[in-house]
Amino acid sequence: MLNILADMIRCTNSRSRAFSITFNYVKSFVGDKDPYAEMKKKLNSIGLKLSKIVEKYLEKRSWDLREAMRISAAANIVDTSVLGYECRGLEESLFDKPAIEEFVDIPRGGKIYIVLDNAGEALIDVVLAKAFIIHGYNVSFVVREESYEIDVLKHDISEIVNDIEIVETPGNISPIYYIDKGFVVSKGIANMEAYVEFGKTPSIHLLRAKCDVLAKIFNVPKNSPLIVTSETLKKIFSKYNVD
Repeated sequence: MLNILADMIRCTNSRSRAFSITFNYVKSFVGDKDPYAEMKKKLNSIGLKLSKIVEKYLEKRSWDLREAMRISAAANIVDTSVLGYECRGLEESLFDKPAIEEFVDIPRGGKIYIVLDNAGEALIDVVLAKAFIIHGYNVSFVVREESYEIDVLKHDISEIVNDIEIVETPGNISPIYYIDKGFVVSKGIANMEAYVEFGKTPSIHLLRAKCDVLAKIFNVPKNSPLIVTSETLKKIFSKYNVD
């Protein structure tokens, strides 16, 4: 593994590619194409129950899109591999308010691609998609074709999401790498980092600042929910010479 990591440092300047390649090596070592499959099932079971609560909450608020995005950002609470991060339960965290909250007027009639992240929270994002659809938007989910940590795959949610298109992108690099049209609603840190590297379309990013580095970059308390636009990301990360 140390040899592989050294090769990654020599052969790529892309964090997103390095993450996906090294995780593939881990899968080959342990002989499992989806090492977190059981954990994802448990998280989705919790997320499905909580999605019913969120749905009732939004119904009472006329499916307010801003409120739906706040909850979606707050739901980015569970993770397996952020150094120094101790997550709270999803059920405890759904209504945490964002430390940064931006909003864009997304043109109607165009396509919205919701790039999903972790299991559990993805079921909350199904409710977010419903809110967009109720307001007249055309929505598709986008997921990786192959496993990456606890990110949902198509088969993890296809039985639950039977009326919204699920697009798979090749391999297990972030789907952001492949999206070159429409408007992106991006979930989580890895997809945000991929957007900084590869992003081609207008977007808004729903996540938590789970590590000290992101908390410092955004100047917010650690683990704060964030709703930030692609324009803000470009301005912030341009200071760090991130290509």
